[in-house]
Amino acid sequence: MTSRDAAQLLLHTQDLASVFDRPGTDALARYPNFYSGLTFEHFYSYYQRHVKAELDTTTGLSTLRVRTFRADDSQRIAKALIAAAEQLVNEMNERQRENTISASRKERDLAIERLRGVNSQIDSYRNEIAMLDPQRQSQPLLTDIAGLETMKMATRVQLEQLQHSTPDSPLIPVLKRRMAAFDQEITHSSSRVTGGKDTLVPKISGYEDLLFQRQLLEREVSAADAALDAARIQADRQQLYLEEVTKPNRPDYAAYPRTLANIAIVFATMLALYLMGALLVSGAREHKSV
Repeated sequence: MTSRDAAQLLLHTQDLASVFDRPGTDALARYPNFYSGLTFEHFYSYYQRHVKAELDTTTGLSTLRVRTFRADDSQRIAKALIAAAEQLVNEMNERQRENTISASRKERDLAIERLRGVNSQIDSYRNEIAMLDPQRQSQPLLTDIAGLETMKMATRVQLEQLQHSTPDSPLIPVLKRRMAAFDQEITHSSSRVTGGKDTLVPKISGYEDLLFQRQLLEREVSAADAALDAARIQADRQQLYLEEVTKPNRPDYAAYPRTLANIAIVFATMLALYLMGALLVSGAREHKSV
């Protein structure tokens, strides 16, 4: 409130120069006057004598005093200074809040960007292997292999029973051919699952690796988002506030000039000078008479 910035702001928004140069005011008290300069530094020195902001360290309250030639001007300037101070506090809060949460937001954004990269890799991998989900699409094939194994086992049991009970049964060759067909089909189906780079195993492994990376990044994004929320809460707790205990009052009467006090001071000063002069004259006469 007593800074150069505040004085500059009031010059532009409240026409402060005319406030201190009202027509009909004391020529010695107004600005500019015959003994002061016309630079901004001279005006600022005058401004500091008429605008006072004092902090009571015991209560933590600040008191603003504005002295002008008119009551309305003093109230208006005081309100403008409080509004400017409140705006400054809000700007400080915004900068502090942004500084507090910017690092957390940056970490969250980086995690999201990495997650998007992994999702893009998953899409490219699906196009490369021409499969939407190798894990799910391999389930029918594995189910077929399991079914063939079950039928093969049942055929083997039946074949062993026939060989034991009726070795000359004509069904034995049929069951053996069926066993061979099962083995051939199982081998063919299994070759699609394992056995080379074009089988399902490496495709599933590559897909699971990408899914694992995505899960890790999803957790990282969740943690970063929680950290960002915590940073916002912490920033809100650290905000500064400007609270008006009392609003700028319009004075009922002028505090200056203090007429009676000034007259008394002048009278006392002149009396003291008169007495000093009288004493000096009396002393000089006594010295001559001696």
